[in-house]
Amino acid sequence: MIETVARRTLRGGRPSRGKAQEPVERILETATRLFASRGFAGTSIDQVATLCGAGKDTIYRRFPSKVALFEAVVEHARARALAQVPDLTAIDGEPLERLERLLRMFLAINMEPDLVSLKRITFSEAVVFERSNPVLAQPDPLMARLVEAVAAAQASGALSPGGTDALAAHLIHALVSIPTTDAMLGGAAYATPDALEAHFTTTWEWLLRGVSARGNG
Repeated sequence: MIETVARRTLRGGRPSRGKAQEPVERILETATRLFASRGFAGTSIDQVATLCGAGKDTIYRRFPSKVALFEAVVEHARARALAQVPDLTAIDGEPLERLERLLRMFLAINMEPDLVSLKRITFSEAVVFERSNPVLAQPDPLMARLVEAVAAAQASGALSPGGTDALAAHLIHALVSIPTTDAMLGGAAYATPDALEAHFTTTWEWLLRGVSARGNG
């Protein structure tokens, strides 16, 4: 494959951006599967090269170490997550309904097995990475969309005004971080669709209505 691309380059100039990206995509997709299934220590550059059909030299030119490859895998996962979330204007419904749907999307994305595995690796290999990895936090573009959705719900009168950023952070923690952390630590409390739905529905109602019994009767 690499030799074929080289011959095309000699005949017709540099390969297109799409063609040039193909080996990188293949490397990242293969590395994602290996890291997710075998962990950081159980994955080697040799294994990635063998399974994706790229030479080790090709991989090392783009990713100088296994840590660099893992970080690229994390960035690739973030980009994939962002691509799954539409702009707020593309989500149907009233502002509060759009906020709820956006949070449900975040939950579904963060419960994807590969992303859960990448988070688990990052926590377990914190000493190796020597710094917090982007996979640990909700990607900034996604948080920006959540903050936008919260602000829209506040402007409509569906949510109390003020503290938009803090409210967005609490929503993501209560609705998304709790089940994904449980999954990352090997728990099974939210392993079924019914359990995940029950968590979201109950927590969402608590957050909207409050849990105090005062004035209810």
